[in-house]
Amino acid sequence: MVKAAALKRKRSTDDLDVSDLESVSSRPDVEPDGEIDIASALVGSKRQKTAIDDGVGQVDEDDDEHLQDIIRESIAKRDKKGGTEVLKQVKGKNKMVKGEVGGGSFQSMGLYPWLLRSLTLQGYRTPTPIQRLAIPSLLTSPPRDLVGMARTGSGKSLAYMVPLIQRLGGRHSTAFGARALILLPARELALQILKVGKELARGWHAGEGDHAGEKSTEDSKKSQGLRWGLVVGGEGMDEQFEMITNNPDIIIATPGRLLHLIVEMNLDLKSVQYVVFDEADRLFEMGFETALTEILGRLPASRQTLLFSATLPKSLVEFAKAGLQNPKLVRLDAETKISTELRMAFFSVKQAEKDASLFFLLRNIIGVPLGRSKEEEKDEASDKKGKGKSKFDRVTAPHQTLIFAATKHHVEYLTQLLRTADYSVSQIYGSLDQSARTQQMEEFRRGHTNILVVTDVAARGIDIPVLENVVNYDFPQGARVFVHRVGRTARAGRTGWAWSFVTNTELPYLLDLQLFLARPVKTDIPTTSGDDAYAESLILGTFERTRLDEEVEFVRSLDEENHNLPALREVMRKGHSMYERSKGKASQASYKRAKDMIKEGAKWGLAGSEAGVHPVLLRGKEADRQEDVARKALLQKVNAFRPAETVFEIGSRGKTASAQLMKDRRKALDKAISRTPVATTSAAAQADGDDEPEAGGSGEPVAMADEEEIAAVFDVSSKKGKGKATSFRDEEFYMSYHQAGADTEKGYSLRDGASFVEQARNATFDLTNDEVLAAQKRAQLTWDKKKKKYVKGAGEGADNVKLVKTESGVRLPATYRSGRFDEWKAKSKVYLPRVGEAEPETARSKHFGGTKFKHNKIVAAKPLDKLSKDFERKSRQLSKKGAAAAGGDAGSQSRKSGPGGKKGFAASKRHGGKSAGRVKSELKNVAQIRKDRKLSEQKKAKNARAPRRKGRR
Repeated sequence: MVKAAALKRKRSTDDLDVSDLESVSSRPDVEPDGEIDIASALVGSKRQKTAIDDGVGQVDEDDDEHLQDIIRESIAKRDKKGGTEVLKQVKGKNKMVKGEVGGGSFQSMGLYPWLLRSLTLQGYRTPTPIQRLAIPSLLTSPPRDLVGMARTGSGKSLAYMVPLIQRLGGRHSTAFGARALILLPARELALQILKVGKELARGWHAGEGDHAGEKSTEDSKKSQGLRWGLVVGGEGMDEQFEMITNNPDIIIATPGRLLHLIVEMNLDLKSVQYVVFDEADRLFEMGFETALTEILGRLPASRQTLLFSATLPKSLVEFAKAGLQNPKLVRLDAETKISTELRMAFFSVKQAEKDASLFFLLRNIIGVPLGRSKEEEKDEASDKKGKGKSKFDRVTAPHQTLIFAATKHHVEYLTQLLRTADYSVSQIYGSLDQSARTQQMEEFRRGHTNILVVTDVAARGIDIPVLENVVNYDFPQGARVFVHRVGRTARAGRTGWAWSFVTNTELPYLLDLQLFLARPVKTDIPTTSGDDAYAESLILGTFERTRLDEEVEFVRSLDEENHNLPALREVMRKGHSMYERSKGKASQASYKRAKDMIKEGAKWGLAGSEAGVHPVLLRGKEADRQEDVARKALLQKVNAFRPAETVFEIGSRGKTASAQLMKDRRKALDKAISRTPVATTSAAAQADGDDEPEAGGSGEPVAMADEEEIAAVFDVSSKKGKGKATSFRDEEFYMSYHQAGADTEKGYSLRDGASFVEQARNATFDLTNDEVLAAQKRAQLTWDKKKKKYVKGAGEGADNVKLVKTESGVRLPATYRSGRFDEWKAKSKVYLPRVGEAEPETARSKHFGGTKFKHNKIVAAKPLDKLSKDFERKSRQLSKKGAAAAGGDAGSQSRKSGPGGKKGFAASKRHGGKSAGRVKSELKNVAQIRKDRKLSEQKKAKNARAPRRKGRR
């Protein structure tokens, strides 16, 4: 018997294949017995020996942990092997590229084969540096928090989306409650992340991750995949109520609408295991601090928190409120800050000539065509033929351009201006309706429009394929905003151009950007340098004056065609003045340098001066370049010309008093000019160490300082022997008056003095600037003259009431409830279960092919009209039908005698012939139990009443 049992156990161990292991290991509800069987199958005799040594049927905790490690390693090895086979099947052995299989690839990270197949089919062949460092760290056990920083276009979205789908296993959980939460600052970015997540989760078996609340399909496997929920502003609340009740696994949301939904539905987030803050600095910058604090207070402490952003301060003080626990910092490309493939050109323009400069740039440099594109005509032709939309997105054309403006008034004006000039234009700004924003973005993606005019709402995370041109119509106020704007181009190793207009008032922000990027400002480049010079330096110049004047006249002619342009221009001007007052300030040193540069306008190529043309306009035009050099030389000679006589001496011949005065003045100036070279020469001779005696001195030679004295005073280090410095100052611990990396930290900072409160706080001089005292000072109540009451801190809330800003701009308490969900729940007759309970039957039946409502009502026919001609005929027909129906019912009752009700068998008493997926659950939920208890209590109270009538004596 023992041998037979051992042989049977060995055969069962050998017969266990990889598919069985995958099905059991990927199940979230595996029983403990099943885990023991898997472990015994994996380790075999080792487990039996351990159990025998313990003398007990169960192993201790150490052995359980060891077995779990063995199971985890075996699953990882199986996934790597399966992933290699998937790559070979998808691409073929001969088409494999070096780096796709092996260390540092997606295949070596132990991902599920179906997830690796989805990555391969979508074109993600090798991971980027941020993905190579972040994905293995996020998949470790136990989970660990992570802070990731990399420049735009480096693949940060995929770095947290792949571990998310891997952890959830690609399968929908029937227990109620979301398991992952992704917070984003913009609606377009949320839609993009939703699309990426669905495409990745589509490879799980044959199902594709469908959106919670969508119409069910006939394929029952699709309901097994992950369910996604999108919570953004601009959409109806009722649809989002229904989506939450359908139990999504992953919620992608903006903080404002999510907090509104949580408070309105009294939603419990204790089931969330995975929290992502994408574009985290933008979340805190946009004023979501109060909303994020409320959301984080509702999340469990055991969650895994991730922060991703392109610009992240070193100290991470701004993100301490996110509740990170021992996070791992992954910071890449901190020195480059922007893509090395990005070319930048800066044009000095006047504020009144920005429109003309924009037309000059679009026509002569970028080459944007007029009218509709060919892609739109092809799509219209395909729609007429009935083919519908294409399965894949169109690739944008190289001439497509993204224009950033300051406010929505700028966007409206530029859109009307460009459309009047017969350009195909789309527009996006914050207060635009969500459906309109989605439509405008889709038209630009598909190539229906060539220009997209946006505000900074589109500066974060939005991926527009093969976009090569970004135009800063209004120069951004901070270096961090500039990095995000130009990050829409030159992504994933492609080249791109960033064109920026700079007025004299915006010149200090350009100088701050120069300090942040640590690149020089130049007005000319060598002819042999090529386009690489535009990536290494900030090239500043002007447009060609004659051609720019033609564009100015063209803009004036557009006012006659479109009479709305002057009104829109006036609204834009007023909005721009308000924007100038509200935006942050540049550094004082940049303002001082800007004043000096404006005085020397021709030297720095500023508008209004006789400066040369920008070098980018002369690319490939050697004749024009030589002509520009000759023009510069002629202008320099003209500027250096000084007449021999002034206006006071012309025609007077030295006879008048004014002419004599100018002669005396000229003699004095000549003497001063003649003394200047002598002083300069003597100073240079003293600096060179000549042994000439001082004038008026004793004539003795001056004693020269030795090397030690020079090194002690001027900190001059000279190498001796093996390179040891003679200075006694340790540069590592020396505290300079200027902080190292101060310009970089200012560019990364979220508080750049945009509000008066921040400016006043930065200007305050406090000797006791301790953290505790600063916190106490922010907690003090101050009198607000406008509100006529005491407010706390910077006025965000009064009397300890947390306020959040709604979509319409109204500030309401964070706990405000309008009762809309209660009305919707009563109208829809939907029950919201607690976290951990089984999902409601409505959500389950919707995804398993069942029907939500059954119309069993039978309405009787109208009585026959006795005055009609065919009354007798119809009455005879009805009587015959009634007799036949009565006989059929009797026969059917006699035939139902067997199981199932088919071919003489009676139906099942328990299920009534229904399929198992459509059977109503016999388990009662909390609401049903409470209802039954209430009914029973009412019956008991009714039965316990005293009789109303008096009893007889």
